[in-house]
Amino acid sequence: MSLIAEFSIVSPLMREAEAAPEMVFYTEDIHLTQSGEGKHVFWASGDDFETFESALQADPTTKEYTCLTELDDRRLYRVTYPEDAVQELLYPKAAEHDMVYLDVTTTSEETRFRARIPTLEALKAYRQACEEEGIPFRLHRLYQEEPDEPAERFGLTPAQYEILVRAHEHGYFDQPRCITLEELAEEAEVTSSALGRRLRRALDTLIEQTVRSDAEELNDHFSSERDTT
Repeated sequence: MSLIAEFSIVSPLMREAEAAPEMVFYTEDIHLTQSGEGKHVFWASGDDFETFESALQADPTTKEYTCLTELDDRRLYRVTYPEDAVQELLYPKAAEHDMVYLDVTTTSEETRFRARIPTLEALKAYRQACEEEGIPFRLHRLYQEEPDEPAERFGLTPAQYEILVRAHEHGYFDQPRCITLEELAEEAEVTSSALGRRLRRALDTLIEQTVRSDAEELNDHFSSERDTT
């Protein structure tokens, strides 16, 4: 069973949050593109969007940004970071040690994370990376995770669960297919080869945890019956 770590850092990115101190930002997704740039998709809540967008425009660590959705009290943004600013995201270091961000909330004071970590050594390596970059790190809570989510019950990572659900909803498994692997990859903003590998791993894990698991239980059951006859 994996561990859940809750910690906070003062990130050198999202400096524009300081320009709009009453606003709060909730991360939806962080990933790297094939070209090495960083993509950050997040909700911004508050009432000072004009100031925030001006700060985004002026921030040298922001290559470009797009407002994807605009509601009454919140907006969904996608920010692109150039390759030389990606290291400050610390996302590559988290991915290197199989850490998965579950919740990321940013205010003008700090960015707070809830992350799934495979080992304590992984968390220590992440903390060391923060220290090397001069980024303050503070651990709030560390506890074991209870497997109550669908992805966890089947042994899938959140990314694997998401791509299986997305492929199913878009008719990838239909005959004929309603969407191609390339179109799925474009929607997820990853390469088709990377998405294909993730999809294959997800299917392999799902079969291992369900079909094969049930078959092994049946084989054990029949073997025990033969032994008693």
